[in-house]
Amino acid sequence: MTVLFLFASLRRATLAGAVLLATLLCAAPARADDAALLAELRAISDLSYSANPAAIKRLEELRATLPQNVSYRVQRELLLTRNSLQRDAGQAEQAAETLDTLRELAQANNDRDTVLLARLGRADRLLDQGKPMQVLALLDALRPQLGAHPSRLLQNWLDLAYGDAYSGTSQFDKALSRYLAVLSRTEGDDVATLRERLQVMMLISRLYVNMNNPEKGLAMATSALDTYRSVMPARPMAWLLFAQGTAYISLERNAEGLAAFEAALATAERAGLVAMEGVILGNVADHYLRAKEYAKAEKASRRALVKSVQVNDVSSVLMAKANLGFALGGQGKLDAALPYIREVIDDLRSSNSLGDLVNMLDETSRMFEAAGRSQEALRFVRDQQTVQKKLLVSERDQAVAALQEKFEADRRQRQIDQLARDNQVKDTVISNKRQEQLIIAVAAALLLAAGVFVYVQYRRARRANAALARLNVQLEYHATRDPLTGLFNRRVFTERMQRRAGLPEAERRQQRGSGVDVLTIIDIDHFKSINDRWGHAVGDRTLVEVARRLTEAVRTSDMVLRWGGEEFLVFAPGVPVDQVDGMVERLLAAIGTLPVDCGDVQVPVKISAGAVPMPFCDLPETQFSWEKAVQLADMGLYHAKTHGRNRAVVVAGLAEPVRPSLARTESDFDGAVAQGIVQVAVVAGPD
Repeated sequence: MTVLFLFASLRRATLAGAVLLATLLCAAPARADDAALLAELRAISDLSYSANPAAIKRLEELRATLPQNVSYRVQRELLLTRNSLQRDAGQAEQAAETLDTLRELAQANNDRDTVLLARLGRADRLLDQGKPMQVLALLDALRPQLGAHPSRLLQNWLDLAYGDAYSGTSQFDKALSRYLAVLSRTEGDDVATLRERLQVMMLISRLYVNMNNPEKGLAMATSALDTYRSVMPARPMAWLLFAQGTAYISLERNAEGLAAFEAALATAERAGLVAMEGVILGNVADHYLRAKEYAKAEKASRRALVKSVQVNDVSSVLMAKANLGFALGGQGKLDAALPYIREVIDDLRSSNSLGDLVNMLDETSRMFEAAGRSQEALRFVRDQQTVQKKLLVSERDQAVAALQEKFEADRRQRQIDQLARDNQVKDTVISNKRQEQLIIAVAAALLLAAGVFVYVQYRRARRANAALARLNVQLEYHATRDPLTGLFNRRVFTERMQRRAGLPEAERRQQRGSGVDVLTIIDIDHFKSINDRWGHAVGDRTLVEVARRLTEAVRTSDMVLRWGGEEFLVFAPGVPVDQVDGMVERLLAAIGTLPVDCGDVQVPVKISAGAVPMPFCDLPETQFSWEKAVQLADMGLYHAKTHGRNRAVVVAGLAEPVRPSLARTESDFDGAVAQGIVQVAVVAGPD
């Protein structure tokens, strides 16, 4: 159960501190009565890089002694300092409240740049909630308000927020471009610039690890540590040691990775970065879980839990409890593990964190399966499938909403531009009316301008309509296609099956001829292991290649769709009865014969499948619908999974009488197979 995603929140805390220090160093000369307060704030900011708790205490003491009529400038820098220190301490909610106060203060003082700075801070909350697509929509809407030439600090905030959002959506090339743009602006020797440079180097190091290129990630982190170690404060040193450790672990240089983690932990403890201590310990626990050293994982998880509870970091607490549950489960202490795991599952469900919930349910089912408790494993698998269906709908809705929000933002900007042009025309008309000797010339000019204006507006309206039509086509495509593989999605399949169900039985029989319509559900074996070993980029390329191979292996009349996660569905109408097993065997061979070429790695891929013909056992489809066929195929798939994988189970028929046999099969498929109530054909995949 990885906690690496929490690393992003550490980046955003450091950014606030870097912006604050740069603002203080570059600001215009202060009034005499402000100078001492600003100098104290600069000293507190410097102190936070080596001893954050002491800096927080010193800041609160300063706040308590501030006079009532303190200047706006001092209030602004104090709030920026407070936000930075709160995020370093893991106080995410308090930091968000401080940012809201800063925005209101800046609006009251007509400070446009600081208002935009505070609004950009909204991206932090969305990233903390795991919503990178919404962050991209927010940034696209805010970007026009920054103007053509924003300040260096605002541009850095924007680029770093874009980089984090692109990284969160696996658009690693775009993320790297944004980070490198910031790095190019951090050439210089002053304190603020150096800290920004160290921060971006840590981000790039982490990004290379996520791009499955840990060698470059290690080189970046090590270069920063070797070059700047003598002038590096504790906080950036802890970041870079942590980044170095993640790169070592990805390269399976575990001893060096753990040593780097321990060094990062000691440095974070020295600086009072309690939230970061929890994240580092969570990564240590995650490493031991992957290595199946469950006792060590338990010890690290318990330490991470103490640190996370100390700063009330909800995400870190959940990750620590999840790691602790899996560490106990790995030691065979399932009853002790279950309360921790259920607490995490319940919290993820209540907060609607569907992606993390799917992963949690998947790992839990595997834990029970490994322990031989198949019935409990099955319950978690069913729960996971339900959540996955909901997640697919949610992701589609979010994508459409993001596109719509971007379109609306562009439309509003066009309206603002048009209003400005209209006002300019009105000013011209009023000015010309005051010059009576030019009435005729002005009238002619106005008529000509009106004609040009109407023509221009007509051309613009045509372009806008064409753009809207293209956008509608894109929206329709995204509503019917899986965005990763390009296959049809559930919506298209459901609509097709509903139309099919509305046909008379005679017409359905005529369409399939003497054959049967076959529903096959396919699942990639050990797909999570692919993601864990090679990264999500390789996992995505594997999904795309499996989709391509399935499409090539079927007939043009067959339908292949992504069913959810690593599951696919093939609907093959009119298959001769004696060719059903051969069709399923062809699908197994198409995927499992050759590994998937992902550039640097060759990924071995096998699949399991469950297939059901329609009509089933000569039952009318009014009694045995396509939905029941999908459920039965899913049971066949799970049977294949629990009996060795790399195989397909074709559910061929039922014992007489059919109806009670069907009821028994639906309630206990494995038992029905064992007792011969359901007749199955097992098709083996390639070696």
